[in-house]
Amino acid sequence: MLQELHIENLALVESLELELEPGLTVLTGETGAGKSIIVDAVALLVGARASMEYIRAGAERGMVRGLFRAGDVPGLAEILAEFGVPVEADGSLLLSREITRSGRHSCRVNGRSLTLSMYQQIGQMLVDIHGQHTYQSILRPAAQMDLLDGAAGLMDLRRRVKELYTKWQGLLKDLNDLGGDEGALERQRDLLNYQYREIDAANLSPGEEEELLRKREILKNAVRLAEGAAAVYAALFGEDGAYDRISRAATILSNIAGIDDALKSWQSLLETAAVQVEEVARSILRYQEGLEYDPARLQEIEERLEVIKNLKRKYGGTIEAVLQYKEQVAAALEDLDRMSGRMAALEKEIAAAEAEYREAAITLRRRRLEAARDIADAITKVLQEMAMPAARITIDCAEAGRPGPTGLDTITFLFQPNPGEGSRPLAQIASGGEMARVMLACKSILAEVDAIPTLIFDEIDAGIGGAAARAVAKTLAAISRRHQVLCVTHSAQLAGAAAHHYRVSKVVREGRTFTQIEKITGEARIEELARLLSGETTAIAKSHAAALLENNP
Repeated sequence: MLQELHIENLALVESLELELEPGLTVLTGETGAGKSIIVDAVALLVGARASMEYIRAGAERGMVRGLFRAGDVPGLAEILAEFGVPVEADGSLLLSREITRSGRHSCRVNGRSLTLSMYQQIGQMLVDIHGQHTYQSILRPAAQMDLLDGAAGLMDLRRRVKELYTKWQGLLKDLNDLGGDEGALERQRDLLNYQYREIDAANLSPGEEEELLRKREILKNAVRLAEGAAAVYAALFGEDGAYDRISRAATILSNIAGIDDALKSWQSLLETAAVQVEEVARSILRYQEGLEYDPARLQEIEERLEVIKNLKRKYGGTIEAVLQYKEQVAAALEDLDRMSGRMAALEKEIAAAEAEYREAAITLRRRRLEAARDIADAITKVLQEMAMPAARITIDCAEAGRPGPTGLDTITFLFQPNPGEGSRPLAQIASGGEMARVMLACKSILAEVDAIPTLIFDEIDAGIGGAAARAVAKTLAAISRRHQVLCVTHSAQLAGAAAHHYRVSKVVREGRTFTQIEKITGEARIEELARLLSGETTAIAKSHAAALLENNP
């Protein structure tokens, strides 16, 4: 609830402090005294759009600050944590809003500066304002669903539906993360299998390409190689070739080495050289004899090199890289096998999760449909007691376009002011008085499940009196047992039902107009009620006012 309100330099208010209490509080006063300024200030406090027109003439800035006791507002702690707002031990929240003529505005919660949208999310959980300039949670479809489900006792079932939806969607995400559907996996598997078989069939080995290139060069030059080998053989081992000459030189050295022993080492070297020349010559002869130009073999080598070239182009720059890619493909195929098994299991889990979700969501939808008529009839009955005898509320539970965390429905509260005019969503109600009474009727039925602690009604009594005004007063008093209610009113019946009464007035000091507010009790309150009843404080009017207080609901 709102405990303290401080307003500075807004409209006719220079500086104003209010300490508010639980229950029903009314603000009364002459027209133009500034009662609605209080409502506008609270609207600013909880996130309404700011305008420089609010700033008091002669001031450069306007400010409104409110201290709330909000420790038991559902979901508020999570929002505060998300926004990084420091939390007081007693659950209190200090909201402050400053607007300036320069257009630089600020929003703070417990001293932390927030964006307007963040600030509004917090404010909308604390206060609902109903009147000509509405700031009402019930106009939002999500809030209408919350109120219907809460009033019908369906919140536990809805939480279960959300859990099942989250599980279902999580499994779908897991499947998507695995790569999508089984068909996509099969296409990937086919590609990998083709690549593996193509590489495997080639039966590549490291160094093979180099050896093939060498053999191809030999085959291409077989004639030239044979001629060269023959020439080498003739030069080494032919008639008067190198072998014969070295052998003769060795013989001569052998003859003269008997004279000089120093020549024996050279003789040995020549004899060794002769042996080596003979060995080279015989090897060259064998090489020559093995040479043969084979076009078929050359064609085989060319074809093999073309296979290697194509594989290198597709899978790597070398045979080693191609073989490494083959290992990667084999590993990927193993992963696909595992993935395929996981996908098959996931698809079964998804089907089961969806079936479980839809069963719970259908149950939720059925129970919403059952509850919607009763709740709408109850709201309609309250409206009829508040001088709207032809009005009717219906709750449309339309089937949603797709499943969601709240089920299979979209919930819309519809209002029909008069027979034959058709029903339309609450947000399209044109009359501020109608809107306020519709909101009051909804709140009266849904008060037990409405989590917003503070409700403000601005001139909800417009256009009604007598029994209807008494019905409004009785309804507000009933709501105030579960919510803090502030009401700006011109109705004596409504003011008489309040637990706390403030009188708003304006005064002129030194040529400037100021709004002031005071809490009234006892004789002062009786006089204010008398003024509301008859416009003057006659004895009869005061007697009627005293009677109103005695019959306070």
